[in-house]
Amino acid sequence: MTSDERQNDPDVTTDEVAGEFNVTIFVCTNCREASNSEARPGIGLIEALRVAAEGKPLAVKPVTCLANCDKSPSAAFNHRSGWSYVFGHLSTDNVDDIVTGAMMLAEDERGFLPLRGRPMCLRGKGMTARIPPFHHHEDMPS
Repeated sequence: MTSDERQNDPDVTTDEVAGEFNVTIFVCTNCREASNSEARPGIGLIEALRVAAEGKPLAVKPVTCLANCDKSPSAAFNHRSGWSYVFGHLSTDNVDDIVTGAMMLAEDERGFLPLRGRPMCLRGKGMTARIPPFHHHEDMPS
């Protein structure tokens, strides 16, 4: 069974699938191209990302909303034991860059997406949030 088939198989638990992947890319499926449009750019982005991520330690899953509507379409990277990131202003033109960024996160020992070498669409105005892992701890600054 391929990783995509395991992702979409109702008999495979989330924990079983998550164990195979270092990073999950969640793509918003709710936002539309225009206020009166039925077109949902996230759907096409998911399909393209699934093809591009095949054979890599990446899962691609839909999510109803990432609350990043002003930057639609949006995607989030979730490292299974590291940091999470939310990005916007994405398109199918960015698929290779999105996969490159997700692989950078997957391969980082700290579960952190380094800024150096990160594709442009995942920097600056394209990045909405960086979220620490649950187990993260820092002392208050002095």
